[in-house]
Amino acid sequence: MNAPSLFTLTSISGQFGSRTLILSSAKRDDVWYAAVTNENGRLMACSFSGSRKVAEKSTISSLPSDLRRGLTRSAGGSEVIEELHRIYAGMGVNHPPEVAPMAVSEFLRRVYEMAIRIPKGKVTTYGRLAKAVGSKGASRAVGNAMARNPLPLIVPCHRVVRSTLQIGSYGSERNGRSRTKRELLMREGVQFDRDRISQSCVWDPF
Repeated sequence: MNAPSLFTLTSISGQFGSRTLILSSAKRDDVWYAAVTNENGRLMACSFSGSRKVAEKSTISSLPSDLRRGLTRSAGGSEVIEELHRIYAGMGVNHPPEVAPMAVSEFLRRVYEMAIRIPKGKVTTYGRLAKAVGSKGASRAVGNAMARNPLPLIVPCHRVVRSTLQIGSYGSERNGRSRTKRELLMREGVQFDRDRISQSCVWDPF
C-alpha cells in the first residue's frame, strides 16, 4: 500500500485553524521521530533523526515562526509517530495521518501534491516533477522545496532524485543523509545499479 496516495494536501494553502499545538517524540528502533499536531490531531510538521534533539528542532523549525513558541509537549508518542515509523521501515501505513492546512505558495502546494503521487518502489527526478507541475526548468526550485519539506516521509521527498538517477542529498542535513535516502528507497523496493537507480524504477508523472 502506498500510504501517501491515500490523502491529499488540497487544503495546504489554507490557514491554520488551531493555535493549540502538541509536540510529541518517541524512539523506535534506532530512530527518533517528532511530530507537531494541532488540537484536532492533524499533522502540521514532522521529522526523524538518530537524535531526539535534532528531530524535534527540525520539526519545530518547519513551523511558521509565530507558532514555534508555547508548544505543549505530549507525555508519550502518538499515532502519527507510529505511522511515520511504519513508512520509514518500508511497511506502509495503517491510518494515513490527516494533514492540517498549511500556508504555502501555490508552487509548493503543487510540488508537494505531485510528490505524494509517486508510488512506493518508484522515484522521479527533480526535472520531471518540475515539468509535471507546469514549471519546466525549475528543477532547482523543486530541489529546494524538497529540502524544506515540513512533512518528510508523509510527503515522500526521498523519492525525488537527480536526473542522473543518483540519489543526491536528503533534507537540509548533508552528512550521512544520502545513505539514509538510499536505505529508505531500498526498503521500499527500489533497485540500484551501483550508485544509480535502475531505470525500471523511474515513475513518469505524465
